[in-house]
Amino acid sequence: MGVRRGRGGPGGPGLEGDVAAYFRRALETLQEGLSPEELDLFAPNVLEEAAAAGAGAALDPSGSRLLEALLPRAPAAALSRVLSPLVGGLGGPAGHPLGARVLEAALRRVPEVLGSEREVLGQLEEAVRRQAEAVRGEALAFARHPNGSFVLRALLRALGGCPGGDPPHHPPEGAEPKRKGAEPVPKGAEPKPKGAGPALKGAGLPPSFPLLLEQLAEILEENLPSLVSPPCASLCLQAALEALRHSQSAACARLCQALIGYLVPPGHAPGESPLVSALEDAQRGRLVEALFGAAGPRCLRGLFREHLRGRLLGVATHRLANHGLQRLLDHAPRDVVGEVLEELGPALQQPLGRGHPGVLTALAGACRRHPPLQPLALRRLLEAVDCWEPPERRRSCLGPLGALRPWGGGDSEKGAGPELSVTVPGSLLLQHLLHFSDPGPVLEALEALHPPALAALALSPPGSRVWDALLSAPSVPPRTRRRLLRKLKGRFLSLACHRNGSRVLDAIFASASPRACAAIAAELAPQRPALLRDPHGRGVERRLRPWLED
Repeated sequence: MGVRRGRGGPGGPGLEGDVAAYFRRALETLQEGLSPEELDLFAPNVLEEAAAAGAGAALDPSGSRLLEALLPRAPAAALSRVLSPLVGGLGGPAGHPLGARVLEAALRRVPEVLGSEREVLGQLEEAVRRQAEAVRGEALAFARHPNGSFVLRALLRALGGCPGGDPPHHPPEGAEPKRKGAEPVPKGAEPKPKGAGPALKGAGLPPSFPLLLEQLAEILEENLPSLVSPPCASLCLQAALEALRHSQSAACARLCQALIGYLVPPGHAPGESPLVSALEDAQRGRLVEALFGAAGPRCLRGLFREHLRGRLLGVATHRLANHGLQRLLDHAPRDVVGEVLEELGPALQQPLGRGHPGVLTALAGACRRHPPLQPLALRRLLEAVDCWEPPERRRSCLGPLGALRPWGGGDSEKGAGPELSVTVPGSLLLQHLLHFSDPGPVLEALEALHPPALAALALSPPGSRVWDALLSAPSVPPRTRRRLLRKLKGRFLSLACHRNGSRVLDAIFASASPRACAAIAAELAPQRPALLRDPHGRGVERRLRPWLED
């Protein structure tokens, strides 16, 4: 592979014409689409050529896009060969708009390959260590650099053993807009439990990684005022908190206390809350959200009781501060969640009316972790959509809960019709409620739906996630599942030939009894030609073969 000096601009050399043409053709081939088998042959060859080209491949428009696409699945040996020539300071690829994204992709892959053979891991560890040393000499400049900040965030997460990084996020239609720079929300699917503890301290990490992480965190701690803005610098501080928490480093508590001291200085006037003021600020609010995710229960309890108790309604109805309340509920201990429920529960209709349904879904998710709070939470949520009284409305609560609109808001009277509408936040709320220890009102509302509405629910992206929860929640009685599945009789072909419906049908086959699966197979057997003509139906047909052969 040839490299021509002086053609890469700031950050390093460019590529010879024939080498650049190779990467351009390879990118076109990848964009045309490859089967898994073809990709397994294609990727090692391209990564080998990229390693031979050195830093120039990462600075080439086609080469950088190829590497960004292939590095997330690269083996440790290939990753080490591609990463080694890229490490360095802002004068190298780390400061280049293309090179920085390739370096970020390589560092994001590191935690996923740490279990590789020791010889390869040693080479990869050395490359990461050299990059950490380069960053440590100009950490503040990296954090404030529009390209270098991507590298610093990925490096912090790699040193902390955090899988993944900053994937691009496109909010689903109908989802509540989030504070720019905040953690993305999964599309329609139930989020991972936020209360789950971090990985075991240092599990699978090379011995040098925790020390390097703490050294970088100490530099960031010393420069807190310079990291609140621009947004790229703030995101680096958030990544440091995430990495320290994930690795269970003792430096996490120190950085949290330093951040509290900066954002919530002592000596404020009576009746004022600097924490609430920070939550209402676009820049500082992101740091408070990250703080809520990294601080321990004792710290969260103290912040809540000193600064938020008695002010929850104002926080919940503020267009920015409500996101901070949601993050607090994601991580708060039981007593704090109980106090939030007592204070805010009777007034949940107000944040809902202001367009902040995430407050309701976060409260439901927090109560899901604490069963003693669930009966009161269910009542408050039904009251928020005017479905608690009179009791007859509870059988029609699915429409208001799914749309997160009060009774009479447009489709509540039609809760049993095929035009039932479920939004993404409403889907998340219903998923949480179905995992409550007693989801009785939601199950009664589902059983009250007409068969066309149940089928339509399975075909919509948010509604199909409700079906997932219905089929997997341990608190849903098997008898109720069987009754709901019987209502789909005669509609399994429409599900099988639909993107969302086919996935629901897969979940049904994975959870239903052999008798129920046999009944579905018997209904679909005469429709086998129709299944084979449809791309989604072909997958269902393969799933049916054992039943059809019997």
